[in-house]
Amino acid sequence: MKTLKKLLFFIAGICLLIACSKSDQFWGDDSFGNKSKNDQNESIVDLKYSPGTTYTLSGIALFDTWKVIDGTVLQNAHNVCTAELVFLEKHNFMITFFEDKPGIGIVPFECYGKIASSGILSFKYPAPVFGPLYITDIIKMSSCATIWGPSINENTLLFKGKFDGTRFTDETKFMAKINEPCPGGMFYEFEPINSNLHWTFGHDLTVD
Repeated sequence: MKTLKKLLFFIAGICLLIACSKSDQFWGDDSFGNKSKNDQNESIVDLKYSPGTTYTLSGIALFDTWKVIDGTVLQNAHNVCTAELVFLEKHNFMITFFEDKPGIGIVPFECYGKIASSGILSFKYPAPVFGPLYITDIIKMSSCATIWGPSINENTLLFKGKFDGTRFTDETKFMAKINEPCPGGMFYEFEPINSNLHWTFGHDLTVD
């Protein structure tokens, strides 16, 4: 049963990297696609995000988890990552990440998002990511955790970030609690954790 469970996590982990959710609406932020008449430089700034503009980026994908109670780090993975960022119509974009996952290798996955003239951007994981499984289901199954926070919406994770023409950053963060033993889990396999957890995913990439 333990072997079957690990196999399921492995397959789900690969599949969740295949594609991020495509959507034209994120957070209802009026700055997305709405031009300010008082900003004389906005049309110049928009050239960085004009349809068809493509950037190649490289850097790291970050996965960090630590205890609220004393700051003890439970996960601190900074994987090598490259990406191709392509701007579409109406301040939409597609970014294809190529993250080097230890034990798996390099797996490409696409995310679709929205960017404002200021460079503020947003995107989210697909829902679901694999059969009936959502990213939140996979996190709970692999850690036996209860998770909550504003970045969790409709069983997926919302990312916010910024691209200024040189650097692309994004992050999603949430809280977690592991109250039960978790055989085969990624944290403290046979015992619960005596603290709430801060948990973050993200990327820090620069234009090549």
